[in-house]
Amino acid sequence: MRTRFMLVFVMGLVGATLAPWASGQNVPKPNPDRINAIKAKLAQISDRYSKLSAHQRMLLDGEKRLGLSPQAVDKLAAAASAGMSITRKQFSDMMADAQKNAGIASVSDPSTDLDFSAYDGLTQSETHTAMCGNQVVVGFNDSGSVIQSFFFGSGGLSFSGAAVSSDGGKTFHDIGFMNPGPDINNFLSGDPLLTCTDSTHFVYTQLFETGTGSAVGISSSSDGGNTWSDPQPAVLKDFSHFLDKPWTAIDPSNTQRVYITYTDFDGSGTSPGCGLQSRTAIELVVSNDGGQHFGSPSIIDEQCGDNVGVQTSHVAFNSHSVAYIAWHRFNPTNVEVRVSHLSPGGSPVASIAVDQKVFGGDVMLVEGGSFFLTLDLEEDLQGRFRNLSGLDLAVDHTGGLNDGAVYVTWDDGRNKSTSDLAGFSLEGNPPNQPAVLVPFSPLILTAGTYFYTDIMLSRSKDGVHFSPTSQVNSDRQPKFGGGHDHFQPAIAVDPTGKVAICWYDRRNDPRNFNIERFCAESKNSGNDWVNFRVPIAPFAPLHRMDFGLAGFGEPGVNPAYMGDYDGLTTDFTGKTSGFIGAFEWMSSGMNPDVKAFFFQ
Repeated sequence: MRTRFMLVFVMGLVGATLAPWASGQNVPKPNPDRINAIKAKLAQISDRYSKLSAHQRMLLDGEKRLGLSPQAVDKLAAAASAGMSITRKQFSDMMADAQKNAGIASVSDPSTDLDFSAYDGLTQSETHTAMCGNQVVVGFNDSGSVIQSFFFGSGGLSFSGAAVSSDGGKTFHDIGFMNPGPDINNFLSGDPLLTCTDSTHFVYTQLFETGTGSAVGISSSSDGGNTWSDPQPAVLKDFSHFLDKPWTAIDPSNTQRVYITYTDFDGSGTSPGCGLQSRTAIELVVSNDGGQHFGSPSIIDEQCGDNVGVQTSHVAFNSHSVAYIAWHRFNPTNVEVRVSHLSPGGSPVASIAVDQKVFGGDVMLVEGGSFFLTLDLEEDLQGRFRNLSGLDLAVDHTGGLNDGAVYVTWDDGRNKSTSDLAGFSLEGNPPNQPAVLVPFSPLILTAGTYFYTDIMLSRSKDGVHFSPTSQVNSDRQPKFGGGHDHFQPAIAVDPTGKVAICWYDRRNDPRNFNIERFCAESKNSGNDWVNFRVPIAPFAPLHRMDFGLAGFGEPGVNPAYMGDYDGLTTDFTGKTSGFIGAFEWMSSGMNPDVKAFFFQ
């Protein structure tokens, strides 16, 4: 039985109340070789990105999320050379006291977000959580980690942060930027995925640019997430590839077995399946020694050409070592939610389409009568932020009545749409390609349709035959006027077999702007759901606060970016029931931070 508490915010904590503060630290003098290597790496990434097809650039997330330029590096180096003094506040448990009784904990430490500027904040978002016993680790994308790793690191740069809890998620300690290793050519570029096998051993998977190619990096911790090894590539490809959206799962029946899926944006022109055409592929690499070594990639799905693609793969195990994989397949006229599975040592079975997803937000009617979502994918939902990866997968491996059940959830705009003046033009759109939308031109007005998203679910007892799609959020779209967005669901099954989903929700704002957090639980394998609101204040999608890289005058994070997913998890060891998931919340209504919510 859940006890619900009203959240009490403690405002105006200043001075000694927020103590202890670390004394001012002088920024180390910049190493010219390191500065030049960082600038060269950023220029290389930008050049490679510019060579992708328009459709690939729309679907790719990781390398376009961070807009840091070589010019910004010069300004950071100048600040360091000037001996700028920076205060760094140590994490204070007092920041969480007002919220922990409601099950909400502060994860990222917001105290340094304004250290570099009086008016620009820094963004923490796109979270993932792992829990083993009382030990919880949250990973998140962190634009502040770029600045921290630049000033205080000696190796490469990091866009990844982490925080650790040893009391079941009641309080967290922000450990700062993830270790990019000593190589100055390394760049950890986010998309975190956390897993664990026990309370001491955790694995952090993320995008990893090395001196020799594009990789999915894997870092390990043997002290509960407090310190991390140098990242190692689980898969490494040359610079004709961009790897994106990795997802990791550990087999509960054999914790030495680790699977990682990801998207390969392949511009090599040498793929056996696609030849000279551009290619996107969902691929899988497998480790049988706890993530120390991985085999060669296996192809789960690939699409050839510039008007199709695949993205957003998730992987999860059942209790018999069978792995299930779900992803999006982008076809010329629709987007499918697809699922496949494979046994250890086997090949993936032919995938099936669970359903056709209707993307939310602005959708344009283009030549040929085909619908495409607002395909710059940058200003999709109201408030001008992207919502590409609203998909998640969970498998029941409890050994109970519903053992083996597969659940797939996604956000979907099929239930409500209204006419919308999209405010974009189709200038310069290449023939026979999806619409490449450019900023508003007063000379060309393009009318479109806005699709309001709901949270959908399909489930299967055998991973092959899936139920008709049903709606999870309890509110219904209004018959008249506008609607409400519900987006980026995350799903988990706890050791009792209970299923939970959490997402961002706008049902309580008639104008569909302010965002809240909602969750739902099912005790009968997804047949019925009980919705409840996470007790935290609504916030507006004011996600451009670090566009100036905290006062240094250069782009820091893509201004349409608010994170593409948030994970929900339960105790991997099976000793504790209930769920915990981190998520983005706007502190003071404007500064993106990370919170965590535990519920039973």
